[in-house]
This record gives sequence, structure tokens and C-alpha cells, in this order.
Amino acid sequence: MKCVNCDSKKFDNKRIRFPVELKGETVEVLAEACVCSSCGEPQMDADQMNRLRRAAADEYRKAHGLLTSLEIVNYRERLKMSQVEFARYLNVGEASIKRWETYYIQDEGQDDHIRLKCDEAYAEMNALQVYRKSNPPDVFSGFRPLNLEIIKNIIAFLVKHKKAKSKLFLNKILFYVDFLHFKNYGKSITGLRFVPIDYGPCPDGFQALFAYLEKDGVLAKKGKHDFVSNMEPNLNLFDDHEKETLTRIVRILNEKGEQYLYELSHKERAFNDSEFAKPISYELAKYLLI
Repeated sequence: MKCVNCDSKKFDNKRIRFPVELKGETVEVLAEACVCSSCGEPQMDADQMNRLRRAAADEYRKAHGLLTSLEIVNYRERLKMSQVEFARYLNVGEASIKRWETYYIQDEGQDDHIRLKCDEAYAEMNALQVYRKSNPPDVFSGFRPLNLEIIKNIIAFLVKHKKAKSKLFLNKILFYVDFLHFKNYGKSITGLRFVPIDYGPCPDGFQALFAYLEKDGVLAKKGKHDFVSNMEPNLNLFDDHEKETLTRIVRILNEKGEQYLYELSHKERAFNDSEFAKPISYELAKYLLI
């Protein structure tokens, strides 16, 4: 290799920050290049250029909430598929898989398709969204449509202020937030449907819900069971009655603790008089023991 600037043949491998233009935007990427020892002019061989293109594409994808090339590779490998098999599974051309796993940026529709076919939690959350859209609010949702933004902020508030930290207790607290509000005002806050299972009353599809909140960056695992919140809750989303309900639940948590609500939830008629794994009617809120 000869320097295009000074004809020197001596180079050092260094990591250089390069601006790369993609889809009308400029992203900056640190990449390895051959830097002329005499004049400092950076040059790249074919392999380095390909790594730069892939890194730039991934920076763009991260900025726009798209799967990176490595995440797509990880999906395929987790399914134990070759690129040919993965292409058939996704019903796309093999060339698309090869490009997505390098430096070709998938569009939002393609990205959504990959997630739906490869990510169980994403697919389940999508199913919840479809269910929400196809089923109008009723007595099993507290006459409210499912509101993910409200759910995010309630959970972020509870975790951020250490009122609750584990999925087990958060499920029970969400139950009391919604059922207490329904008892007092005739509507839930979140629009969640709750079902009785061995662990007490829990949001229907809670595993998918918490997996979604982790992937969305709202929650992060701390230890085996606990969560920390990465999101600052916005209490301006709640009206005065909703804030009153949240304040009352928090006061009970401060005075009696999470275990109290957990044990109490197993004594509620809403839990004991409802069919296992079937939606609980909010009409049973009138019998709350809290």
C-alpha cells in the first residue's frame, strides 16, 4: 500500500473517527484504518472499509430504534438457522438476509417483521396490542383502553421510588391501583385485564409486558428478581383522582410494605371468586379489603 498523499509505504493501524453520510444523515464512527506514518493520511483496505460501512449502518440503526446487524445474526443463530433457512422462515430473499447482517439498513416494516417472527416477547406484546384494538373497553378492562404510556409511568414511579422492585410485587400493586380506582371512580387507570393465577391476581400477559418494558429501556434487571428504572416518571399524565389513588397505594406500601399487599391480594374476592386464568371482572372491586 502506498500513501495517496505522500507516496510513503509506512503505515500504523489506528482507530480514527470517521463521519459517514447515510440516508441524508451523518453518523460518526470509530474504525480502524491504516494511517500514514509520514503525513498522517488515513487509508483503508477492503476489509476495513466493510467494517466501517457496517459500523456506520449500525450506528444509524441504533439511532432509529432498528435492529443492528449483530442482533439480526443473534436471532438467526438462536433459531439455529442458516441464512437460507432464515430467509425462508421470514419469507424474504437470501440476499436480504446477507445484506441485513452486514451494512444494508432494513426499513421499519422489515424490522417489525423480523421482530414479530423472532422475538417472543415482542410478538406477545403485539398480540396484546391487537387484542386491545379489536376489543373495546369493558368490565374486564375497567372500561378503559389499554394505555402503555400510563403503565410505563406507573411502573417507573413505583420502581424509581423503591415502592416496589420485583415483578411479583409489581403485579399485585398494579392490581390494587386499578381496582381501587375503579371502586372509587368507576374506571381503571391502565386498562389492564387481570387474571387469577397461583401467584395471585396478575395482569394478563404480564411476562410479555415486563419483557417489553425491559426491551424498551424503561426497566433493567438488578440481581435475579429486582428491577431498576431508567425512566423518569411523568406524573403530569395523571389527573387529580388518579394521583390520589397512586398516593394512597404508596402510603400503604410505606406503612405496611409489599408483603402486606401480596398476602392481602390472595384473600380478595376478585381473586378467589374468579375462574383460574380468566379475566377478573372489575365489578368485584366493591369487595376490596384494602
